[in-house]
Amino acid sequence: MTAEHEYEIDGPLIEEVFRLTATEERATLPRHRHNLTRSQVETAQRARIIVATAEVVNELGYAAASSKAIIERAGVSSKTFYALFGDKESAFFATFSLLDGLVVGVIRDAPSVEDPRRQADEAIRAFLEQIAAIPLFTRLRVVEGPAAGHRALERQRAIYREFARSIRRLMIAAVERDPTIRVPSEDVLLMFVGGVGELVLAHILEHGTASLPDLTPTVYEMLDLLAYPPE
Repeated sequence: MTAEHEYEIDGPLIEEVFRLTATEERATLPRHRHNLTRSQVETAQRARIIVATAEVVNELGYAAASSKAIIERAGVSSKTFYALFGDKESAFFATFSLLDGLVVGVIRDAPSVEDPRRQADEAIRAFLEQIAAIPLFTRLRVVEGPAAGHRALERQRAIYREFARSIRRLMIAAVERDPTIRVPSEDVLLMFVGGVGELVLAHILEHGTASLPDLTPTVYEMLDLLAYPPE
């Protein structure tokens, strides 16, 4: 699977996840005759399990969270849970895929504007607003993620690399509008992405997720120094 397809998101699944996180009411899925297709039922079940996984892990920590607790919170049967995910780890990493797909989409689809600096500012703000809007998953990804061990660290390394590549592609395209832009290497941009990750983590631990967009000026300054280094 290519990186481009690895981070594609499932629109109906995202919509259902957002619907569930916007309300505390979790109506029981119909067990008998209904008008839902098999695909719709499976999407609803996946969304319930993903949201429940994020809630349970954020409350208990990855090590203490159990498949039983996730199943009970999701309101699905054990048979359904194991048919869709297999184990706690698979459900946990499904939440990673959800957030990663959203964020890669924000960066990849950043609209092109005449002023590259304004484009950078708008893209950074859109990124921070996106992760602030889904605190349940952002906290799970940033704060609880490392507790899942080597696989989680490998996933983080891979998504940071994809972020760096996406940013570099945008910068290369921006050179056509402003030839004075310096396009850093992918490794330099990887360091930039890692620095942003540390800023986001520190901000969440100290202030929570709602005010993450307040980091926009700092992140913009970091990127601007790379694109327009002092003489």
